[in-house]
Amino acid sequence: MNEKLINKAIKGNFNAYSILVDNLKDEGYKLAYTILRNEHDSIDAYLQAVEKGLKNIKNLKEPQYFKTWFLKIVINEAKNIITKNSKVIFFDEIEERKETRYEDKESKLDLEICLEKIEPQTREMIKLKYYMGYKLEEIATILELPVGTVKGKMYNALKSMKKELEVR
Repeated sequence: MNEKLINKAIKGNFNAYSILVDNLKDEGYKLAYTILRNEHDSIDAYLQAVEKGLKNIKNLKEPQYFKTWFLKIVINEAKNIITKNSKVIFFDEIEERKETRYEDKESKLDLEICLEKIEPQTREMIKLKYYMGYKLEEIATILELPVGTVKGKMYNALKSMKKELEVR
């Protein structure tokens, strides 16, 4: 990322900030989508991250970590949406769930079923690595964990998934 542009944004230049977040639009949306699996919620998470980032960019201490900082905000906003959505149940969704409950069990891929059984943070790591193409070091930075922890959790989760998929 352009460090001059980041420094301008930190100093309050709205146009510089707009350019920076626009460059991360696709990546931010994809990241939110891997967590939320819903187009509209993913767009909301990205836009809320843009707003929150604009309010807090002055607190960014290391300009070279702008991308990581912003994507962490996207992740947090996606998690906030999950929390908000889990508190609201729409009547039409209840009917849909009843109708598709049995179809879903048959039509879900074994891989998705295995992924759902994994701890949410580890599932997020796997999605960042294999769906989004992030390196382990980047995942560790985004999730604020040591690289060794990320490697270990992913190794154990993938090993158990492999065993479960071999059984099927």
